[in-house]
Amino acid sequence: MEGKFLRIISAIFFCIFSFCFLFFYQADVMTVSQHIASEGQTFYSPIVGAILITSILQLLQNGIDTFVRIPNRAFALTYFPSFVLLTLVASIKPDVAYNEFAISSWWWSLFILVPIYIFAVYFIKRYEPYALQQRNIGIFSQATWINLLLLFTFSFFTGFLSNNDPYFHKRAEIEHLVDQRKYEEALKVVKTLPQTDSVTSMLTIYAAARTNQLTSKLFAYPLVGGSKVMRPIFVHSYLQPDSVIFKNTRMSANYQLMGFLLDRDLQQFVRYLPQYYPIDSIQPRYYKEATRIYTLHLKDSIPAPPYQRDSYYSYYFKK
Repeated sequence: MEGKFLRIISAIFFCIFSFCFLFFYQADVMTVSQHIASEGQTFYSPIVGAILITSILQLLQNGIDTFVRIPNRAFALTYFPSFVLLTLVASIKPDVAYNEFAISSWWWSLFILVPIYIFAVYFIKRYEPYALQQRNIGIFSQATWINLLLLFTFSFFTGFLSNNDPYFHKRAEIEHLVDQRKYEEALKVVKTLPQTDSVTSMLTIYAAARTNQLTSKLFAYPLVGGSKVMRPIFVHSYLQPDSVIFKNTRMSANYQLMGFLLDRDLQQFVRYLPQYYPIDSIQPRYYKEATRIYTLHLKDSIPAPPYQRDSYYSYYFKK
């Protein structure tokens, strides 16, 4: 009876933890990881992936329990291999290149963990007949608390050793949202970033263009790299194909003009601006601000600060 209860409570604990860990915490990271590992040939569905991986890992535990038969007081050890594999599949390296294998390099630790696990199981089975009798039985037995403690410990190390880099999680979320064409949501995440990188800047510019914010709100977001990161020439997205970005931006006059503004090259900007916006036409916000800066520069002057945070003035004069 106690053994059956232990198996039920352990299975419930593991399945809930595994599903929540994959679906709520690692979904975007898993999307990036599978895309890189499969070289873009497959895609990851968060709900299907969480259920499938959890089911496979639970079946693995059932197989180990059937063949090894670890005593009740250490029954949670049958979940150790499942926790290790769960950690591995969610441990993509934060600095992985867009075309490299995604899994973290700590897989070599398996050569240490596997012998230790085998020895621990052997030791427990070998000396179980000599172990002290349990103090009580039932739901609140000593074995129940020992197993729950082991499961909590495995869960902690899974979260600790898997990819828990908050910035990479944000970046993976942005990648996923842009790939799903949820540009507004992606830009909301960008605003929460404490810093940015060249790939995220490229996706920010692309998302701003797709939501008609390129010439009016782009500089409200963190940006680095200037015009070099506008298209996937020197940088590449994990999920968004280069061809899609090129196709949607190659004929964009605003992309060219905003490239000059990102580089603070006002001379080239005012040279090309009349080709797309005649002098008497209504110009976008950033073009007006850039033109004013250029005009004042000719008079050895600058716009009077303070500057609005999302203005081109703020970007241009930022050191």
